[in-house]
Amino acid sequence: METRRRRHTAQQHKVKGVALISVLVTGILVALAIAGLYYILMRTMGTTERVKTYTSVRDAAVGGVNHAVSQIRSGIFDTLLSGECPAGAQLQGNNCCEFSLSYRFQGITETFGNEVTLCFVGYVPPSGEQMTGVAYTRLPPAGRGFIYSIVSVANGPQGSTARIEAVYMR
Repeated sequence: METRRRRHTAQQHKVKGVALISVLVTGILVALAIAGLYYILMRTMGTTERVKTYTSVRDAAVGGVNHAVSQIRSGIFDTLLSGECPAGAQLQGNNCCEFSLSYRFQGITETFGNEVTLCFVGYVPPSGEQMTGVAYTRLPPAGRGFIYSIVSVANGPQGSTARIEAVYMR
């Protein structure tokens, strides 16, 4: 009987508590890694596309202009100067890109279209910067002074349409 009692000691039971804590910590770290990967895919790469919800066709057209301005600010349309449109947009003429957005109204599951045309109009030197001559062909930093024309046409239910035209200078 003495040999059986020697095998069972109180020290062996302490290992189970450490294993439980280490499994919980590992689970939390894995969950944080998955959440970080989801955030990267959703925000930076744009792999998940959300359909925006508006209250009127006019608001959807304004949303198209705001989307175009945010794309210009992020530098996606810098390739327009060389006659190329970014992925998801079609080239119209020499210096215009056209792309489509989807939207819906609150309480309605049907989606509607918003056609946005963005054109590079020209360049004006921003105030406070040096004027460039004909021989000086270097582009300004970050596209400052570039002028864009934005036309957003949103189509809604029952043939309703809203058209918003805007000029944006970067």
